[in-house]
Amino acid sequence: MRKLELVFKTSDEKLKTLSINYANGKLTGDTVNKAMTEIAKLKMFDRDGIDPYATPIAAQYRKTEIDKLFDTRGE
Repeated sequence: MRKLELVFKTSDEKLKTLSINYANGKLTGDTVNKAMTEIAKLKMFDRDGIDPYATPIAAQYRKTEIDKLFDTRGE
């Protein structure tokens, strides 16, 4: 499985990662950076006075590889 991870700095200077499971696999850095900037501008998230998505820091795709040993769910 492939996830898109968006890393933001919170308004209290901590890092917060937003993971998106079914993201388009062909996004560019510029496209993602612009989207993250728009998310930050909205300021629609507030947790006890702290904005968790205040400043875009990084974005990356993360792959998870699964090697099945057995699976009886289909039986």
